[in-house]
Amino acid sequence: MDYMEWFSLGLLLVLIELFVPGVYLVWFGLSAFSTGVLILYHDLTAIEQSIVFGLFSVAFAVVGWFVYGRVIKCRKIADQYKHLNDPAGGLIGKTYLLTEDVTDGRSKAQIGDSVWIVECKDGLKKGDKIRIIGVENGVILKAEQA
Repeated sequence: MDYMEWFSLGLLLVLIELFVPGVYLVWFGLSAFSTGVLILYHDLTAIEQSIVFGLFSVAFAVVGWFVYGRVIKCRKIADQYKHLNDPAGGLIGKTYLLTEDVTDGRSKAQIGDSVWIVECKDGLKKGDKIRIIGVENGVILKAEQA
């Protein structure tokens, strides 16, 4: 491939990024552009071009990983959206009633249209109010008496 084909591939990958959800093709597009620039100044075989493209791809993927990691870490998320895709996390701080007596530190609570397993201290009875204070493995709710 000559440098124009690498530039075309890079442009195609960056344009596809506009239509495909995610943010990873742009890094491969930049790798193709970089390979094209290198081939513009050095004559490389097809195998060497493939290796160079692969190395550039790994390098740009690592750069992208760090860039987006920093963006996500610095981004403030409103409390109302904090547990948008975490239904169990959205229950933290809310109060519910136990549907069974606590046995060996576990019971069940009716939450919405389903029953959730709740871990709390022994001695609580059916109908007692509990407040959710945490989640374990997205399934078991940690609770205390409300």
